[in-house]
Parts: sequence; C-alpha cells; structure tokens
Amino acid sequence: EEKVKKELLKSLSDLQKQQDSKREEMTSANRQLKMEREVHLQELADLRSELQNVKIKHEQKVQELMKLLKQEKEDAEAQIRMLKIELLEEKNIVKTQCRQLEKIKVECDKLTEELTQNEEENIKLKRKCEFVEQELEKKEKQISNEEDHLRKMSEARLQFKDQLRHLEMEQQSILSMIGSEIDSACEIFSRDSVEKFKVILS
Repeated sequence: EEKVKKELLKSLSDLQKQQDSKREEMTSANRQLKMEREVHLQELADLRSELQNVKIKHEQKVQELMKLLKQEKEDAEAQIRMLKIELLEEKNIVKTQCRQLEKIKVECDKLTEELTQNEEENIKLKRKCEFVEQELEKKEKQISNEEDHLRKMSEARLQFKDQLRHLEMEQQSILSMIGSEIDSACEIFSRDSVEKFKVILS
C-alpha cells in the first residue's frame, strides 16, 4: 500500500507538474491570444478608420463629380438654349431673305417682261420707220420731176428722219433705264447674301 501510495503520490505530483506546465502554457497561450487579439483589434480599428476615410473621400469625390456634372449640365443646357435662339434667328433671317428673293425674282420677271415688250415695240418702230422710208422713197420717185414737191418731200423726209432719231434716242434711253433697273435688282439680289443663299439652296 505504501508502495502504491508512493507511486500514486508520484503520479499525482507528475500530474500536478503537468497541470502547472499546462496551466502556464494556457496562460502563455492566453497572453499570446490576447496580444494577437489586441493586434487584430487594432488592425481592425485601423482598417475601419481607413475604410471610413476612404468612404469619406469617396463621398467627397462623388459630391465633386455630381457638382461638376451639374455645372456641365447647366452649361450644356445654356449652350443649347443659345443655339436654339441662334437657330431661330437664322431661320427668321432665311425666311426674310427668301421673301426678299421672291420679291426680287418677281421684279426681275416684271422688268424682263417690260424689256421684251420694249424690244417688241422697238421692232415695230423699226418696221414702221422702214415702211415710212419706203413710202418716202416711193414719193421721192413720184415727185422727182416736180421741184416744189421734191423740196416739200425733202423737208418731210428730214422731219421723218428727225422723228426717227428722236424715236431711236427715246428707245435707247428706255432700254438703258431698264438695263440699269435690272442691274440694280441683280446687285440687290447678290449683295451680302451669297453665303446666306448657299445655305438656302442647300
């Protein structure tokens, strides 16, 4: 029994030593775990702080971007409004110039028609003059033997020639005036509107 008791005591002592050793190991492990936990907690706190800073910076950047986008949107809308106003003004200018162009075309057509009529009148006058000259020649032949009649017919011929010159001068004046009016109309038609009419034609 003593022997068994000694063995048991020795075993108990060994067990206590093992228990103390294990306890120390547990204490050391707990300290290590505590230190690691504190380190981890500190790292976690640092990560959370960094995450918070990143979130704040992200929010700031988002706010700045939103502000920038808002400003750009306002600028773009302002430019669009200005472009719409300019487009409306250009359309009004084009409409006005189209109306002016139509008026000028009508005026040119009218002047061209007048010129044609005057040319026809001129042809009629020339034919009339030719007929008068022919009549004069006939009368001159008829009164070749009568000096008195010849003198009278010569005077009449000179009078008719004067009338013919007068008619030709009048015709030239009319044609010159119509040509000037056509030139003025064409100059009005082309003045300061070449580029505008290119836009109209396109």
